Amino acid sequence: MIAVIFRLLMRRALLAVPLVFAVVALTFFLIRLAPGDPAQIRAEYGLDKPVWSQFLAFLAKALTGDFGISLYAQRPVFSVILERFPATVIMTGTAMIVASVVGILVGVASAKRAGSRADAAISAASLLGYSMPGFWVGQLLVLLFAVWLDWFPASGMVAARATYTGWRYIGDVAWHMVLPVTTLSVFLLTLIARFTRAAMIDALDQDYVLVAEAKGASQSRVLWHHAFRNACVTTVTVIGLEFGAVLAGAVVVEIVFGWPGLGRLFYDAIYRRDFPLLTGAFMFSSMIVIVVNTISDVVCALLDPRIRG
Repeated sequence: MIAVIFRLLMRRALLAVPLVFAVVALTFFLIRLAPGDPAQIRAEYGLDKPVWSQFLAFLAKALTGDFGISLYAQRPVFSVILERFPATVIMTGTAMIVASVVGILVGVASAKRAGSRADAAISAASLLGYSMPGFWVGQLLVLLFAVWLDWFPASGMVAARATYTGWRYIGDVAWHMVLPVTTLSVFLLTLIARFTRAAMIDALDQDYVLVAEAKGASQSRVLWHHAFRNACVTTVTVIGLEFGAVLAGAVVVEIVFGWPGLGRLFYDAIYRRDFPLLTGAFMFSSMIVIVVNTISDVVCALLDPRIRG
């Protein structure tokens, strides 16, 4: 098993090399070619040189983990990114877990009652959730639960001027996460539910399920041990493929809720024309997506030997 995992990781790593280079090149050139530039510091940061010369110099430094100095913060780009990264991990990680668990449960329940009114209601609700833009959902939740009902805070990661630590701090962060996590979860949850439902309906029609039922297996065992065990490959694939969309959605959600993560960092870097920080943030986010997709591919290959190749 370890040898299989090692071969899969090596294969994915080799495939990722040209992808990483393409991400670095596209990110660098697109940002440099965008309108406007911080002209007053062009010479200091080498921005007065040809773009190709800038790219080669940047690539040489990036290979050593040096993404340059943030023009605004006057600190190494990597340290600025790592400072904001935990906040994004907390929010997106929680949203992924919530969306995956609830989406799988809803998808299985819908497939179990395929063709019923409950199934139709779930399908309609998932279609509605899939169609709603994240920024609109976030603003609606703020208006309803933060402004009108005053149940949850409207923005931030902790209460203003908070000085406490320990469990009180964790509880306050969790309380502030409710609305942004809900906003970020809606799209992925509905997508997972729809794909899980389709995969489960297909799995429940297979011969091995009929054999298990004929042998007297309980309904829960048929659903989870036999049907979902084969349908979960689809679910894992969707989660891996949509992680990039979740990370992109986090940019909007963090802006709406004032969450101090990478999304807000993206916005500030664009607004301030901070080329090094923007390039580094794009590259860092792209690497995270590639790593998550690689993990997803390995998990799928372990679940289904037919796709190991």
